[in-house]
Amino acid sequence: MDKKRTSKPVAPIYAVGLTALAYSLLFTLDGLGSYLKCAALCWVVYLLVRSIVKKAEPVEQPQPESRPNPERAPQPEPKPEPEPQPKTTGNPALDAVLREGQTAVRRIQELNDAIPDYRMSAKLKQIEILTASILDQVAKKPDKLPEVRQFMNYYLPTTIKLLEQYGNLQDVGLQGENIQTGMERIEGMLDKVIVAFQKQLDGLFARDLVDITADIRVMEQMLAQNGLTNDKDF
Repeated sequence: MDKKRTSKPVAPIYAVGLTALAYSLLFTLDGLGSYLKCAALCWVVYLLVRSIVKKAEPVEQPQPESRPNPERAPQPEPKPEPEPQPKTTGNPALDAVLREGQTAVRRIQELNDAIPDYRMSAKLKQIEILTASILDQVAKKPDKLPEVRQFMNYYLPTTIKLLEQYGNLQDVGLQGENIQTGMERIEGMLDKVIVAFQKQLDGLFARDLVDITADIRVMEQMLAQNGLTNDKDF
């Protein structure tokens, strides 16, 4: 590394020389005492001139430490976030059905976002809610899984296919006879789909109703036997 050279001021030396010359002209240097006086005077002049020169020298300002520019400094690459692991129920068949159903629900939402017609959009929202409710019931009671096989294997994917065809016809932008007829037939079919999905959801509670009815019948009999009802036998 290169070191900066510091130059000493020469003014004090010149001042000493002039002082010695002036003293020799004014006074006779004929003994040790006179030489000592001259040397003392030169030393005083040297210190005086040196202090004056130092005051006159510009003071170097400390340079601020260079800090790296955050905009130019290389930024560490963000680490990719780990993908969330899908929840599992421990039942592979049930997990597969739930994943397929969730994918179908998201697809219905995407198709709904692309449909400007509020009536058609309301129908898709009903289908979305019914589908999510059916999946929720199956997730809570996996023994109902066989009851939704046909729903998952045919009715739900076919409904999504019809919705995709509706979107394609809508994107054409032309109101031709065939296009209009196709869209109207799909709209009418969705009313039947909604009714079918409602019955599918209601059917999942059929066995629950049997259990509820049996529990009520047993409780009514016990209340009657213990005289805890207002019913009187004549």
